[in-house]
Amino acid sequence: MRLGRSSRAAIIGLALALGITACSGDTPTTSVPTSTAAADGGLEKTEIKVVGLPAIDTAALYVAIDQKLFEKEGLKVTPQIVQSSPEAIPMLLNGEIDAMFGNYVSMFQAHDQGALKLRILAEGSRAAPDSLSVMALPDSPIRSAKDLEGKTINVNVLHNFQELALTQVLKANNVDPKKIKYVQVTFQNIMPAWQKGQIDAAYLGEPLVTAATSQMGARKILDPASGPAAEFPISGYVSTQDWYEKNPKTAAAFQRALHNAAKMMEGNRELVVDVLPNFTQIDKATAATVTFPYFSSSDNPVRLQRVADWMVEAGWLGKDIDVASLMSPTTSG
Repeated sequence: MRLGRSSRAAIIGLALALGITACSGDTPTTSVPTSTAAADGGLEKTEIKVVGLPAIDTAALYVAIDQKLFEKEGLKVTPQIVQSSPEAIPMLLNGEIDAMFGNYVSMFQAHDQGALKLRILAEGSRAAPDSLSVMALPDSPIRSAKDLEGKTINVNVLHNFQELALTQVLKANNVDPKKIKYVQVTFQNIMPAWQKGQIDAAYLGEPLVTAATSQMGARKILDPASGPAAEFPISGYVSTQDWYEKNPKTAAAFQRALHNAAKMMEGNRELVVDVLPNFTQIDKATAATVTFPYFSSSDNPVRLQRVADWMVEAGWLGKDIDVASLMSPTTSG
């Protein structure tokens, strides 16, 4: 069964993020107070460069630009897109950019290995119910979570957030995670690999969940964003600790604008739909039919600590990380 043109384009446009998605409400737009930062001045830098990913999760950055929220804070933000978080780390370390958007697993690994002295400027996206799905084809013998034991499942990158969250959900459903075989499959190759039997079940995010359901008759077996992984933090905006120490007021202004963008997006789905074509290959028609991530309007170290703790449990970190010590003070939300 073939995917339509818009679905194929969306697959390519979701590199790295696996379409972390959740529903937004349709309540009136939240008003955003004007900051005094621009009037008072005092920002260490008024122009910064920020790297994002071509995925739904980065929408808050573009909404903040589109709605002039950075401008209200006295900031000019120039965005740049890369295909994966690791690409941006050397740029951050070399001072080519001021901040970047990336998944926490990659960021914590770099911090643990000493490659990046990390500062979390603001949380970005969190997984939500039905935003991710482990799915089986209509004629598959897989009918329950327990049936996944001994089966092969795709991930975009081995030992990253997909596997980390799913491991906890599998255990909660009495499934032995050690009996799952993960294989690395790029987004554009998931559907062909699935149809050819190279994977037994597909680990999908939007817009692939919608496409697989409507065009292939696929069935959801398990929600990787449920139970212990509910609202699992996926990605956020980070800088180096050195940059933060030199630019604390700029960092606070950047955080406020992102938080305020998230507040607006909670009440107005169209804000997200309008900006997605600007930095992804998801067109407006497709954007209107899929679910969106939870965009964080405040930061929560307890919530984020789960990621580091599960990474230690999995043996992916050499030592414990105190996430609160890496986070910037919340100045809004």
